[in-house]
Amino acid sequence: MSAVTIPSGAPELPGPRSRALLARLDRVLNGPLRESGDVPFVLGRKRGHLLEDVDGNTFADHVSAWGAAPYGAQPAAVGAAMAEAWDRYGMEITNYVKSEPALELAERLIELAPEGITRVAPTVTGTEAVEGAVKLAREATGRPMILSFLGQYHGESTYLTAASSTDRPDNTSANAQYVPGFVFAPYPNRFRAPFQRGPGPYDETLYIEFIEDWLLRYQVEPSQIAGVLIEPVAGEAGILAPAQEFWNGLTRLCRTHGWLLICDEVQTCLGRCGPIWAGDLWGLRPDILLLGKSIAAGGQPVAAIMATEAVLAESETHLGGTYAWEPAACAAALAGLDILAAGGVLENVAQLDAVARAELGPLVQRFPQVGDVRVQGAWAAIEFVTDPVTIAPDAAFQAAVHRAAVRRGVLGISEEAKSVYRMQPALTMEPELLRWSCRQVAAAVEETARTLDGDAERP
Repeated sequence: MSAVTIPSGAPELPGPRSRALLARLDRVLNGPLRESGDVPFVLGRKRGHLLEDVDGNTFADHVSAWGAAPYGAQPAAVGAAMAEAWDRYGMEITNYVKSEPALELAERLIELAPEGITRVAPTVTGTEAVEGAVKLAREATGRPMILSFLGQYHGESTYLTAASSTDRPDNTSANAQYVPGFVFAPYPNRFRAPFQRGPGPYDETLYIEFIEDWLLRYQVEPSQIAGVLIEPVAGEAGILAPAQEFWNGLTRLCRTHGWLLICDEVQTCLGRCGPIWAGDLWGLRPDILLLGKSIAAGGQPVAAIMATEAVLAESETHLGGTYAWEPAACAAALAGLDILAAGGVLENVAQLDAVARAELGPLVQRFPQVGDVRVQGAWAAIEFVTDPVTIAPDAAFQAAVHRAAVRRGVLGISEEAKSVYRMQPALTMEPELLRWSCRQVAAAVEETARTLDGDAERP
């Protein structure tokens, strides 16, 4: 641990400077951005894999810009490439005026893509990528409907927040009933399943049976479905990674009925889940592949829609926009791909996976409030429950654990309405820092268990 800087945390948050700035923020920003319970400080600076607030307190960064900073705070090569491209090209609209960085980025992405993917469409955000994918699937097939899965997260536009399912019902309030064109099945979950009581593991082929026996019988004709929109690993839902048997069944349905497979890898691409593409874990060959977050490499916003020749080569669908693949953003993304290609990143992710499993996995046996621990690459989730029999979600316990972890110097991803706590470190975080962080989270669970529920450990 001598080579790793240990975060300080703080017993009392927010500190005085953060408190003053948060008060100013509360007077001018909107709704959720006025809240500071989840992150009770104001960022002063970032360095490496640490965050420092304006009061000088430091925290291990398990947010990594929610995945858009996969190589730590300021990867030097990314910053240099971005600055050089800005000096050379300035701001330009790639949809109209082409530039070499955009061409190079498209070529590099196609080289990395799964078999069959031959074309790229530029865009800015994951939300826009998903919107574009839905348009493309309908255009390519002439069919109106999209099959998707409950509990996923596909973006913040009115249309997709309402129609493509989200991880929280309040996101769809006053919108869902006005947007047609989608049917839903539950997202596969081995720990808890619809119409079942208590913890799993449950056979995930039941989700395929639900689609075949119920959705396709009572709700929609298979010939009306254009494509299947799915995250290979559902991040906001709590790092859910379906079994091979589920994917075998889903791809069989796609082949049988002519559905396009749309893999939303905005959160999972470029090493987050272990391999370059999360779909590689199960040998998926999507017709449409969506990238975001990690492709930015900590530089500027950038995302992409990738697809087969049949879907994208002759498409007349309007995609992209003013800021899609601005040259400096493309240069930064290329530098990030260079970091990935140089080697060592995916190997480090494998070490992070092993550390998280070793440190967090035993919490299920130690604490009745820990229902499940799920780890996939540089991604971990702890699901908290009221008890191990009913496994009723315990959002209050999760929020308390998060606050205790922040005081100890670990900032993970928490939302007070959720029972799942997530850790999303940079792909390059030192395994020793992750190990230290996991132990602080374990201590936070123990503290919360004693404070809220008396006896901390199972007999």
